[in-house]
Amino acid sequence: MAHSMRRTAWCLSTVCVTVMCFSLCDAFAPFAGLARSTSSSGNDMDAIRSRQRNRASTGCKVSMYGDQRVQVITDIDDTVKSSGGLRLFWKVGPALGGIDTQYKRGAFYPGVFQFGAELSSFGLPPNQEPLPMAVLTARARELKLFLALKPTTKLVQEYQAAAEKLFERFGVGSPRWGIDCDATVLYGSLQEWVPGLQYRKGWRKFDNFQKLQKTNDPDRTKYVLVGDTGEYDMACGESITASTPDAMKAMFFHVISEDTWQQAGPRGLKLPADRVSNGVPVRFFRTYVAAARKAHEEGLMDAEGLVRVMHEATTALDDIPRDDLRWSDVRRDVEVSLVTLGQTLGPGGKPTANLNPARPAAQQAASLFDRLRQFVRA
Repeated sequence: MAHSMRRTAWCLSTVCVTVMCFSLCDAFAPFAGLARSTSSSGNDMDAIRSRQRNRASTGCKVSMYGDQRVQVITDIDDTVKSSGGLRLFWKVGPALGGIDTQYKRGAFYPGVFQFGAELSSFGLPPNQEPLPMAVLTARARELKLFLALKPTTKLVQEYQAAAEKLFERFGVGSPRWGIDCDATVLYGSLQEWVPGLQYRKGWRKFDNFQKLQKTNDPDRTKYVLVGDTGEYDMACGESITASTPDAMKAMFFHVISEDTWQQAGPRGLKLPADRVSNGVPVRFFRTYVAAARKAHEEGLMDAEGLVRVMHEATTALDDIPRDDLRWSDVRRDVEVSLVTLGQTLGPGGKPTANLNPARPAAQQAASLFDRLRQFVRA
């Protein structure tokens, strides 16, 4: 009995420390928008449907979709931005959000926002709005006061900015695309942060995917999952492909490491082999340049979109020393992607039949291609 009570007390104290660490590390974001309720009581599904009905009844953000639409689902920590490898109890406790130490905590991965915007907008005619980005995160809903995504959150604003630039410069997608913070962000629970129960993060994300799926037309909506190899995103993906493989078009997983990336050096980490899970392509990547190339190969992104992701990723590294391993990773993937684009862009970066030269987007993509060649030569 005494042992059981001591174990219970230890677990509760660990949860409390987790709450404190999350609060200290991530709570100092702008507090605008906290006046609205962040309560997690009640059924999540009813809340999502209610918000969608309210938007429809007021005529706000009502979109017309074609016969088939794609919704991109993403994780946050170590997928969109680095966790920095922060752990409880200095370096011996459980990871707080992820294990990536190559990028500083909170740093966005080069090209990630362009990648999401391109995937969501690909193949849509001009009169159709892309579905908003959905988020499946292990962040605890009990800590939404501090960790919730809001319109003022920088991550949300960066996705919005990527959509606006994509539309204004290339006429692709919609300037209104981004994350719907009220309807398409689904959180985890503190239960998954108790030592010994972290494996439930994968189950929670899968459960949230099922909730998200019920808010869409299953016959017209397909999904692309973007996650990482550290926070049970792969377990979530395996559950999805085992239960509803027809719903998923592809899954992309960011390969992260706590320390082996340093040992690998300029050669880069060895990636798991790409595979197929119950008919669904599973692709692994170190940079979003490689993710975009593999999306292009799977027919989920056109050549112009790939070039734009490459451009955004390389531009983000303009101030990074050329001997930095982050630069080495992106440069290596750019070189491979340029080979892939060789069948689409002819000699000198001139568009071929696969990249319609009459389209302004194609002309601008060709000019971006010239910059990429200079980047590799640098």
